[in-house]
Amino acid sequence: MSQLSVDEILQELHRIFAEEIEAAIRYLHLANAVRGVERLVVEPKLQEGFRSTIEHAQIIARKIRELGAVPKLELSLSLPPDSIGARAAFELALTFEEAALEAYQDLLKKVAGDVALEEFVRSQITIECEHIAELKQLLAE
Repeated sequence: MSQLSVDEILQELHRIFAEEIEAAIRYLHLANAVRGVERLVVEPKLQEGFRSTIEHAQIIARKIRELGAVPKLELSLSLPPDSIGARAAFELALTFEEAALEAYQDLLKKVAGDVALEEFVRSQITIECEHIAELKQLLAE
């Protein structure tokens, strides 16, 4: 069984839920901050990141409900009204994805022994690794 109590697991899931929602908002902001010709190429990729991150948040919310709670969301976010280039946008997106991967890896250690939770977290880790690899390919020169 997990090292954590149900309340502690819920706390961790609420934290990850908030991180996913924050990342989605950041993706949405980036998609609208890229200007010029680059936007034609970059915006669809950032919009895809937005949709994917919202899906992750929905999965986490479902897991929270399965554990008998209602998702809690606390955000503190301020995004500047500055335009951004394609490369910088992808670099920022990479930081969101790496932070999500780290959060899931941390959670995996904490739920060791709870097979169902481990499998759930592993599947999220796989998805985050795929996103990171894709962004790194886009940033390769």
